[in-house]
Amino acid sequence: MTLDELWRSLPNGLHDAELVRLQVDYATREAAFDLNVDISRVETDVGQHEEAYRLARVVFSGIQFIAIDTPDTDDDYIGVSLVDAGTGQPRTAPGKLPWLPDDCFLCWLFVVRWNGFVRIAARSVALEWIDQIQAS
Repeated sequence: MTLDELWRSLPNGLHDAELVRLQVDYATREAAFDLNVDISRVETDVGQHEEAYRLARVVFSGIQFIAIDTPDTDDDYIGVSLVDAGTGQPRTAPGKLPWLPDDCFLCWLFVVRWNGFVRIAARSVALEWIDQIQAS
């Protein structure tokens, strides 16, 4: 699955997802993000929006590199945090990164609580549902 396919498979992409856990396995070249994903949709007939989250694992395979910004020490960076995501370099904080093979993609997650980015270069990405829907 490509990153764009993953985002299109979710009603809200990864916008306002909540980062629960990040695990990097350098031996298998995989990075796994456990995220509470907003899977709610706006009810068009009544115009109301009820949030519903579901815990998912987003697994990046064939990672070429992962670069994690140092968390902002002025804030409490421990715990669940909202994230946003995009492809390529983030517009607001581009950084110098190593060369990337043609069959790989570059993406980022901005972790609000850290006030920093996680940049990932990988060959593929997959989504696995971990639990059932949770209404909030």
